[in-house]
Amino acid sequence: MFFGAVKGGGMSSRHHIGAVLGTCMVLCAPVAAAQTPNEKCVNPAEAEQQVLALDEKRVSALRDNDVAFLDAITDEDYLHVHSSGNARSKAQFMRGRANRTSSFSAFVIVENRATIYCNVAIVAGTYHNSQKGSTAEKHARHLRIYVHRDGQWKNVVHQSTRVGGSD
Repeated sequence: MFFGAVKGGGMSSRHHIGAVLGTCMVLCAPVAAAQTPNEKCVNPAEAEQQVLALDEKRVSALRDNDVAFLDAITDEDYLHVHSSGNARSKAQFMRGRANRTSSFSAFVIVENRATIYCNVAIVAGTYHNSQKGSTAEKHARHLRIYVHRDGQWKNVVHQSTRVGGSD
């Protein structure tokens, strides 16, 4: 029990409250940093549907190499962490997409769920894909963060982790 351990440890009520508030501030900082001062919280049920639909369109755009759509939904501060561990900015990610035709023969989201925090959506799930000309199939987990700004959702972070096999 966190509260019991803190109270039993001789901490005063004032210090106990300060410790709890400090912990909350540290845990909430990443979400708060993505908030914009004039942006209002969105309806969580509607936002969940919107973000999951947008994420599905994002996967279709990757499969079809729709660079214009990917550019439109990707924030300027985008960070893309590939399953290999390599990190790319939006400019690097878009350059990589622009210099190819569709490289995926298949890209399937197996599981996807969205959690909404005011105007931030965290999408987590699993997928598998394969590259054209290859029989190898990659299975991975993904985590994407979207922020609702100026009336639209923007993808600010993508991170994937390969599961099974080796990189």
